Amino acid sequence: MTSSHSTAAVSYLQALFDYLRLRGVAAAEVLDGAQIDLADRDARVAEPLAAGCFNRAAARLGDEDIGIHVGEQIRPGHYGVVGYVGMACSTLGEAMLCLQRYQAMVVDVGARPIELRGQEVLLSWRPDDQSHYYRHMAEFNLAALVTFIRWITGQPLAPLRIEFPYPAPARLDEQQRVFGCPLVFDADCYRLVVPLAWNELPLIQPDPAMRQLMDRLAEKQLLTLQRQDDDLVGQARRLLAQKLSEGEASLDRIAAAMNVSPRSLQRRLQDQSSSFSQLLDEVRRELAGRYLEDPALDLTDLAFLLGYSEQSAFTRAFKRWHGKAPAEVRAQRRSAR
Repeated sequence: MTSSHSTAAVSYLQALFDYLRLRGVAAAEVLDGAQIDLADRDARVAEPLAAGCFNRAAARLGDEDIGIHVGEQIRPGHYGVVGYVGMACSTLGEAMLCLQRYQAMVVDVGARPIELRGQEVLLSWRPDDQSHYYRHMAEFNLAALVTFIRWITGQPLAPLRIEFPYPAPARLDEQQRVFGCPLVFDADCYRLVVPLAWNELPLIQPDPAMRQLMDRLAEKQLLTLQRQDDDLVGQARRLLAQKLSEGEASLDRIAAAMNVSPRSLQRRLQDQSSSFSQLLDEVRRELAGRYLEDPALDLTDLAFLLGYSEQSAFTRAFKRWHGKAPAEVRAQRRSAR
């Protein structure tokens, strides 16, 4: 249940670190030097990185079924607001629709619309990049979902079947124990198949008022996530342009203005083949071209507006951008006019 572009919420990945902590294993032992701010539960982690943590945890504990074991320990808090929306629903069918709608907030795994086939309900996930399958992470995703369904219904439910798009592991004892249903491998995608009758099953803690409140919060967070994905670089670029002349164009200040951690902002920029220093350089270069057209600004003022403490630092940067000093370019532009 993964793609090269998929991400997971830190709150969701925290299930693995909680599991490891109870077994005396520190998060740093499986992070392999990756910089993840575990305190920033809204931060996003590229799924290959998350899958790597599961793989290293499996090796560290000698547990080839680590995904299954972490998944069966899932708690609503690991799903964040999405978990509380699901808990507050009246029926399982309603909860499954909510989980499908808000899934990207937890882990973005290419969820497809829920299908009805006769007396079966099909929940499917197709990776964008089908050349990579992460078994431990995938088993965690599915075991967590089945465990959560059992938790909110208070019933030991078993799906009709579960399908995986990779070959069967050598042993399936733990998969069969936890899922309690037929398992199909080498399928076209990940698929959880449940009886249609599950839709009408009541939940143990329905709360319409809480559902409405959590729904609004989930919608707000979903829109925020979409805006961050669609316009992250543009948002950071605009803030840099605003903060440069105020001397507040540092990574920490820009991240705070975007309501994310500095590490999270760096990761998101990296996902879009950029970096904070690269973006800062691009914004300065663009603004320098505009400011140079204003005859009322001398070069010292211009350097200050771009956040440089000295004009000499601005001149060096300008020469790197254009191969000429700013005074020379300004003179050429005036002559041309």
